[in-house]
Amino acid sequence: MTSTQTYPQQWARGMLVPGRATILDVESTNLDGSIIEICVLDAATGNPLLDTLVDPGEVPIHPDAYAVHGIAPADLIGAPGWSTVHKKLLAVTTGRVTLSYHSEFDKGRVLHDCARHSLDPAHLADPEMWGCIMRMRSQAEGTEKSIRLDGGHRARSDAAAARTVLLGIAEGTSAPSTTVNPATASHLPA
Repeated sequence: MTSTQTYPQQWARGMLVPGRATILDVESTNLDGSIIEICVLDAATGNPLLDTLVDPGEVPIHPDAYAVHGIAPADLIGAPGWSTVHKKLLAVTTGRVTLSYHSEFDKGRVLHDCARHSLDPAHLADPEMWGCIMRMRSQAEGTEKSIRLDGGHRARSDAAAARTVLLGIAEGTSAPSTTVNPATASHLPA
């Protein structure tokens, strides 16, 4: 293993220290839309810390997004709004690094919805408090291309799949997979 490939392994092992990190995944109304589902897992244990649908208010679900995740407007009836979810999200991520398979996308959606609702993203606005599992996986596998996450395109299954990748990086067993465009890496049909 080269030093370029050793760093991701050390990074992943560090993220698996109890209390150090969480793994977040969101599903949205569109690639540049609002969050309609979010899951946050404890990176060390895999236990869910937050797992909920989110009512996006008047933001419609784009047909292409629906085709990927299968979440319909009827599924969101009675779901909490972003203001409620935001409080819970801050509570479960405070003091931890927030990991995501495609952190640029997930962080972007979180910050988008905070701005949309005039809410302070607090530590979630700090790029140093985010980590990208896909980027580390690509580095560990010696490629500059993004690698698809085959998690099922629901927040909890994608977060669990991202954790499996993180464990593989930590063990040095991350295996090559399909390469894709990073803008849609965790949000394309399998």
